Amino acid sequence: ALGGLGPAEGSAWKKFNSVAQSVYKTFVRRNFNPEKDIYFLSPDPNQTQGAQAETTLKTLEYAITSWAAKEVNQNVPLYIYLLSHNLQDQFLVQRRGLEDDYLTPELLDLWLDLLPAETPVTIIIEACYSGNFINSRLSAPNRTIITSASQDKQAMIMYTSSFSRYFFDWIGRNQTIAEAFEQTQQRMRNMLAYRDQ
Repeated sequence: ALGGLGPAEGSAWKKFNSVAQSVYKTFVRRNFNPEKDIYFLSPDPNQTQGAQAETTLKTLEYAITSWAAKEVNQNVPLYIYLLSHNLQDQFLVQRRGLEDDYLTPELLDLWLDLLPAETPVTIIIEACYSGNFINSRLSAPNRTIITSASQDKQAMIMYTSSFSRYFFDWIGRNQTIAEAFEQTQQRMRNMLAYRDQ
């Protein structure tokens, strides 16, 4: 899910949309069927290749509790990728002026609890302060939570480089999630712009 940002945000939209589409293409290259295995949300599906619906709390809940719930189980994992702005532990889902919609770890936990028991879930969050999503409420057996930044750090997202671009580049090379994370972490530590992230 690409959240929060729409085309009106100019260059920020272009960067985030580009990253989301590159992640989508990695899943497709890894043999996820775009019509059966991926439910891609965007603030503007018409301007995001592969997107099926607009990003709202309702469509995000549907994607997890209805669409995915029918397919996943202890042998079929669920991967959730979230990209947007983040305020502490609130992930911006939809910008609506004074009444923006946010996803919290508690709400995501409620939705995940509706999945079949023992479903392996991997959550990857590319957002500032995304480390706040690793908490006692969302952390649970069979859940892996990967964040692009720690609790107190902003995430740098550029056209050609970001946590997601590096991480999914390794995933595209058939690395395990753990290997991709470790390689990405090491690469980012070696780059001044990302060192503290």
